[in-house]
Amino acid sequence: NYVDWHQNVRIVLNSEDIDYVLEAPMPALPAEDASIEDLAIYKKWVADEKKVRRYLMASISNALQVQHESMRDSREILLHLRHLYGETSRNAQFQLTAEL
Repeated sequence: NYVDWHQNVRIVLNSEDIDYVLEAPMPALPAEDASIEDLAIYKKWVADEKKVRRYLMASISNALQVQHESMRDSREILLHLRHLYGETSRNAQFQLTAEL
């Protein structure tokens, strides 16, 4: 169930304080003369993005892992999964119809 899976992933990401990666766009690559603070912010975001991606990939089936391994970031993975299995997907509509 996508909704349950998504809620569980959010709980884990929130407990690690990295759930912001799914909401905020990736910061621009700092210029060579950027401040240490700007570099630190960028490096933290990149490290957190990698963690989020690992959590997402670890929580889906092997077939879905293969399908999503070439995607550029975790937001793209999540959007694609939402498209495939989200509440408005054909799969969800079919399950609801079958239950009725």
